[in-house]
Amino acid sequence: MKFHSLFAASLLGISCLFSAVPSMAETAPLKVQQPNSYLNMLSRDDAVLLLVDHQVGLISGVRDTTVGELKHNVVSLAKAAHTLGVPVIITATMPNGMWGQTMPELTQALPNVKVIERTVINAWDDPKVREAIEKTGRKQLIIAGVSLEICASFPALSAKAAGYDSRVVLDASGTFNQAKRTTGLQRLLGAGVPVTDYATAAVEMLGSNADPKAHAVYSDLDMPFATLVSQMQNPSKK
Repeated sequence: MKFHSLFAASLLGISCLFSAVPSMAETAPLKVQQPNSYLNMLSRDDAVLLLVDHQVGLISGVRDTTVGELKHNVVSLAKAAHTLGVPVIITATMPNGMWGQTMPELTQALPNVKVIERTVINAWDDPKVREAIEKTGRKQLIIAGVSLEICASFPALSAKAAGYDSRVVLDASGTFNQAKRTTGLQRLLGAGVPVTDYATAAVEMLGSNADPKAHAVYSDLDMPFATLVSQMQNPSKK
């Protein structure tokens, strides 16, 4: 009789112990699968291009690439985006003061695009810039800026936090030394913001070489090797 009483008490104690411990289903945090931005292809129907602070004063200090190459890539990307019907937004920090005007090569390439002036460092924090992006109704935000680790990265990070699929165009951005380039890249990749290059971004949105706009897009991109091949195939065109 005593054995049965002890056995029953033990069972009761064990049941109370387990009832007092919350189940794993109740305590374990629910893991939500985050979409992988690296797997999403850019679409001309869902993309918008944001060019931040390509101003003469800032560009003159770029050291991780040549100024000539940077200008070429920025203008080529802007022209290709325009050809594909992708909205282009240009913004500059205090162009009449601190960093000077937006580089003339860019404004000449897109004369109908008005430069949005601002004072805040993160372009995403400027209501005019954010409104221009939101007004497009598009969710893929392609960004290039000077400098890479600030002018391009800050709005890319903020836009991603707001639910946008943001990308940074590395060779249409620039910065002032290799340390800044490295830290900027590390932060972007750590946050899951893909980086791309100007030609890849445009060709990705083009999608097919049979597209009627293909020739115009490749002309906009002005890739040296492609130009050479074209001249070899058509010697009369130089």
